[in-house]
Amino acid sequence: MFKRWIMGKYNSLYIKIFLSFLATCVLFFIGLFVFWNSYFTDLFYKDKIELLEKRNTEIIRLLDSVQDGTISTRELKYTVRILARSINGQVWLVDEKGNIANGSSDSEGRAIPKQMDALYIDGLHGHTGHSMINLETSDGKRNLFAYYAPYQLNEQPMVIILHFPSEDIREVISAVRLNLWLPLLFSLIAVGIILFVVSRKLAGPLQQMNRAALELAHGDFKTRVPVNSQDEVGQLARSFNFMVEKLEEWEETRQEFLANVSHELRSPLTSLRGFIVAMNDHIIPQERYPHYLHICDQEVQRLQRLVTDLLDLAQIQNGVDVFRLRPVDIIELVEDSLELLKPALVEKNISLQLILPDENADGCFVQLDPDRFAQIIRNLMYNSLKFTPEGGTLTVGLEEQEKEVRLYIRDTGTGMTETELSRIWDRFYKADEARTSSSEAISGTGLGLTIVKHLVTGMRGSISARSRIGKGTEFCIVFPRNSKMFTNSSQ
Repeated sequence: MFKRWIMGKYNSLYIKIFLSFLATCVLFFIGLFVFWNSYFTDLFYKDKIELLEKRNTEIIRLLDSVQDGTISTRELKYTVRILARSINGQVWLVDEKGNIANGSSDSEGRAIPKQMDALYIDGLHGHTGHSMINLETSDGKRNLFAYYAPYQLNEQPMVIILHFPSEDIREVISAVRLNLWLPLLFSLIAVGIILFVVSRKLAGPLQQMNRAALELAHGDFKTRVPVNSQDEVGQLARSFNFMVEKLEEWEETRQEFLANVSHELRSPLTSLRGFIVAMNDHIIPQERYPHYLHICDQEVQRLQRLVTDLLDLAQIQNGVDVFRLRPVDIIELVEDSLELLKPALVEKNISLQLILPDENADGCFVQLDPDRFAQIIRNLMYNSLKFTPEGGTLTVGLEEQEKEVRLYIRDTGTGMTETELSRIWDRFYKADEARTSSSEAISGTGLGLTIVKHLVTGMRGSISARSRIGKGTEFCIVFPRNSKMFTNSSQ
């Protein structure tokens, strides 16, 4: 279980961000410490090496003076001791046998320590160098920093060795390292705290969105993510909340849609079942069967229209192979569509006024689907017919402009209130049935104007409506007109 908890924490985004940045900072601080440590170490040893080189030059001058007879061996020994004190160490002049021939200590005549054999041999071969030596003495271990250089005294090879205890340098370097470590350590702790806070702040909203998404998946559309910043994370939180609001609206629409469909299907089915049961039980006289069978046929047709409209609306909303757009003459389309509606106008004694633009040899071409456009005209005209009393007038007008074409359908019907006008595009919404005859109210499915709205929008147009009680209603459709398309079509 502990392992699972560890893996769960490791898989957390803010832990990954924190550990990644912390590891980067640790590597950076380690590299910084190594650089400064190497720099200061080389700096201190470089100063000592330069000092030893200067003292070696002075010793060579003394040895040259001894060979010239300018100074005596006693004066050489005295001067070497002074030089040894200046480096806080010892100066040995080692002969070819590895014995100390002269120097600043009382070790004359003794062999050099074995730990210096490698330096001595390298010096006999004419090389100059320096190295750290670990000596074991009666007082314990000692660390020496030694510098060696070759010399020829009276044509006899010898090696000049200058050395001093390295504890002083080590102490200085340790102090420098401590002065490097402490600021870097405190800086690393401060950076770690800042990274932890920042990573929590970055990953916190994401964790909240994750919990909100799980709650959303279980049907809780009230969940929201708090927005605490204006950066990308805050924008993501706002987008998430906007998505939840839209999903909530869609869920409410879906529930309303299901309720409306159930209601619309239940009414005719209930009527059909009631009539069928009544006829089977001989409650209805046999001579009345044709009348009630006619009513059943009307209900079946209503169900058929409802199912057809639902399928059509679903296809339009999903964009499943609905529109086959091409340049068409909209004047010709309007005339053909109205020609098919004339019997319905004559049956209800309603006159039609058609207002078209001046005759144009090139026509008025718009990018449309002819069948879907005819469906728009048919749905709007039947809607106007339903609410226009006998003897009324329907006016269909077409206005051609440079960049658009406007089609309006105006009736002299009962009109609508502002509340009704704001809801006419909703699915299954039906205006006040008191203003229509009973037969007309039964025939409607409440989907006609919804389908019109989606069809117009799908063909890159727009539709609006205005109405006044007792004055009638006007629908206005606007389609964009492409001049290049118009020219190509006319050719």
